[in-house]
Amino acid sequence: MNQGILSIVVPTREGLPNYWIEGLLKIKGDVELILVHPLGMKKLPISNPRVQQINSSFRGEVIQRMTGLMNASKKYVLTINCDEFLHPDIAEITRQYFTKFPDNWV
Repeated sequence: MNQGILSIVVPTREGLPNYWIEGLLKIKGDVELILVHPLGMKKLPISNPRVQQINSSFRGEVIQRMTGLMNASKKYVLTINCDEFLHPDIAEITRQYFTKFPDNWV
């Protein structure tokens, strides 16, 4: 497991709007952004080193999410859908939460 606080796993679909990608890239801190595309979808032109793009062997939200979870490397993992947004400070919020509640795992 690499040092760092948060892996964010997102099963994607074709036609992701640019504003959603821009919102994802506004997340601050030591996060790993794992985009899991369906079989055959081209990877997005993103050069941010925090972004990992994977093509799942099968199409479908569940298998794509599981593929991302198996590739996560940070201490905590969060998964969202590709039409949801996260606060840009989610990594710091996560760190504060688990500092306050260290025995919690959800």
